[in-house]
Amino acid sequence: MSLQLIKKGRLLRDPKRILQKLLGSEVEPFAETGEPLEQTVETLRDVVKCRKIREYVLEHFGFDLAITPTVFHQLLDIPQINFIETTKRDLEVETVSLKEIRGPDDPVAISNLNSVLRELYASLFQIKQRISNDYPKAVLIKEIQSEHIDRVQDLAKSISVLHGNLTGYLFTSWKAGKIEKEFLSLFPNSTKAHPLRSTFPLIEHELDLYREVLTIQKKWAPLGIDLFAILHKEDALNLLLENIQELGNRLWQVIYQSSEIRQCMEIAGIQFGDTLPLFDNDRVPLNPLG
Repeated sequence: MSLQLIKKGRLLRDPKRILQKLLGSEVEPFAETGEPLEQTVETLRDVVKCRKIREYVLEHFGFDLAITPTVFHQLLDIPQINFIETTKRDLEVETVSLKEIRGPDDPVAISNLNSVLRELYASLFQIKQRISNDYPKAVLIKEIQSEHIDRVQDLAKSISVLHGNLTGYLFTSWKAGKIEKEFLSLFPNSTKAHPLRSTFPLIEHELDLYREVLTIQKKWAPLGIDLFAILHKEDALNLLLENIQELGNRLWQVIYQSSEIRQCMEIAGIQFGDTLPLFDNDRVPLNPLG
């Protein structure tokens, strides 16, 4: 029996009954392995939790953390995901490019997915830190879209040129008013961003943040993630970071605990080399109430 389960106070009184409820089927093949059913239950519960996190992120943030082989292959353009270090028999460390050793349709292993989650977390945390350290009072963050960036830059530049001529000149005042009207139409609810003739230095500085966000969004384009939509929602970035971290922790927990229940995991259909069954309830049915 796993010492970890005892330490956590999660020793199950009737693991066989709970396992049957979790699987919705007979569990004799699991019992016959002689492997600890308590650990099997806890590991499958972690799998259920992984599925719930995947569903939550998909519903609330619009992209799927259960990445397909095609998406993973595209993400290999990111060096931190593509290059892995392996230790050879002589203990020499070798750097290997996954692009060179795997095909675009090869299954995504749990280790592959964890490398994606680790790098995605780092990218999103970078945005969080930038906002916290340099833009804690960003005025456009609740409405800005990626397609706004270049146009807002043009508007801010145009009104800065007129800045010294806004008083006493009917023509330039009219032009400034036209710029203000367009800017207001883009950001009707960002009250602290108006009038642009007063805030344009702040806006020009703030655009650096959104260019950085756009760069990171392009980096993760295969996922279909809309970082600007996430920034629009209060505390959404923190929630996303928490869920990514939790999924990574659960996946490693599945790997760690499975070392003592390899036969049970094989019977259940959970594989380290392919995350598809782990997230697919049709292939590996699990009762979330188990």
